[in-house]
Amino acid sequence: MRARVLNGLALVLVVATGLVGVLYAVIAVEPTTPLNPFPPPTATATPASLPEPEPPGETASPSSTPSPFPTPTSLRPSPLTPTPEPTYPFTATVEVSAGVADCRTTVTGAVIDRQGRGLEGYPVHLWAAEAEFAPYETVSFSDEVGRWQAPLPAGARGVWYVQLHAPDARQVYPPLSPVVAIVLPDTCSRATVEFRER
Repeated sequence: MRARVLNGLALVLVVATGLVGVLYAVIAVEPTTPLNPFPPPTATATPASLPEPEPPGETASPSSTPSPFPTPTSLRPSPLTPTPEPTYPFTATVEVSAGVADCRTTVTGAVIDRQGRGLEGYPVHLWAAEAEFAPYETVSFSDEVGRWQAPLPAGARGVWYVQLHAPDARQVYPPLSPVVAIVLPDTCSRATVEFRER
C-alpha cells in the first residue's frame, strides 16, 4: 500500500516536471504569451512630429542643437595616492662582512630597546628570497641580552629577508619591523642585523 502511494506521488512529480518544461519551452518560443509571469516590456510607438518645411526663398540659419551623446571626459585615471608604509616600533640596521676561515654563512643580530639594553624573547623570522634556497625558513628568539643567531644552509648567498616580531603567548607574533633585505655576495658572508626600538 505504501509503495503504491509513493509510486503515485513520483508519477505526479514526473508529470509536473514535464509540464513545467513545456511551460518554459512555450515562454522561450513566445515570450509575450499570457503564461509568462514576467513578459518583456512592450514598445509603444509614439508618432514623431516632423518639422514644418520653411517657405522657399528664406534661408535657414544654423542653430545649435543639443547633442544626444554625453560630453567626453578625460580617459586618464586620477592619480592614485600611495598607501603609506606603516610605522613600526623598531628600525633595522644591516651590516654585511666577509666570512672567516670556517666559511659558515650566518646571520646574527640583536634586539635593543631605546636605552640600549637587550630585549629577551623576541622572535626573528628569516627566510630565503631566491628559488635555490626557497624552502629554507627559520625563526630565532633573542636571548637574555637581546642577541640572536640564525645559521644558514651550506652555500647560502643572494637575497634573504628578515623581520622582527613581537613576543606573544598566543603565538600570533605581529610584526614589529619592516621586512629587511640582506644581500650576501658570496657563500662565506656574514650579516649582522640590529633591531633598535624607536
